[in-house]
Amino acid sequence: VRHCALSLVGEPIMYPRIDEFLGELHRRQISTFLVTNGQHPKAINSIRPITQLYVSVDAPTQESLIAIDRPLFNDAWQRLKDSLLALKSKGQRTVARLTVVKGWNSDEVEGYAKLIALGHVSLVEIKGVTFCGKSDASNLNMSNTPWHHEVVALARILGSELGKLRDEDETLPEYDLACEHKHSCSVLLARVDQFCSVDPGTGDRTWR
Repeated sequence: VRHCALSLVGEPIMYPRIDEFLGELHRRQISTFLVTNGQHPKAINSIRPITQLYVSVDAPTQESLIAIDRPLFNDAWQRLKDSLLALKSKGQRTVARLTVVKGWNSDEVEGYAKLIALGHVSLVEIKGVTFCGKSDASNLNMSNTPWHHEVVALARILGSELGKLRDEDETLPEYDLACEHKHSCSVLLARVDQFCSVDPGTGDRTWR
C-alpha cells in the first residue's frame, strides 16, 4: 500500500484516534488524503500535516448549504467558513472540493469564490455529481448531472471571480485551470505560485 484515501466513510476527522492513525500511516511511508465536510474546524486546526487535506464546499450560500447537506449543526455555515480559514494556516497542500449538482448549487459562483478565498487553498477540485440511481435518501435524478463542458464553464467563471477578488486583495493567490478529465467530469484549478512555471519569453505556462 502506497496511498490511503480517508473519504466516503462518514466524517473521518471525527474518529477519536485519527491523528494517531495518520501518524502510523506516515511511519509506514503511506501518503494520506483526507476529506472533511468542513464542520469541524477545531479538528482541522489540531490535526497533523498530511499529504493532502480536502474540505468539501457543497454550496455557495447558507441557504443552499442547509438545503443540500441537511447539516446537524445550527451553525453549519459558520463552521464551514471557519474550516476554510483553518486551511490558510496549515502550511500544507490543501484542496477545496466542489461537487456540482445541476440546478441545486451550480449558480452563485461568486459565493464559491468568496469561500475559497478564505482558505488560500492550493487546489480547487470541481466535479460533476454522479447519479447512481434512485434512492429514498435523495431526490436527485439524471437532470442534476452536469455535462463536462458545463463543469469546465463553471470552473472558468470561478477562476474569473477569484481573479476579481485578487484585484481587491493582492494577498489572494492567483488560480488558473491546470487540467481537466472528461471521463470523470472534473476540472482542477491550481495556484499559479505553487504549481506553475511561466516561460519569461513567451508567457507560456507549464503545470507541474
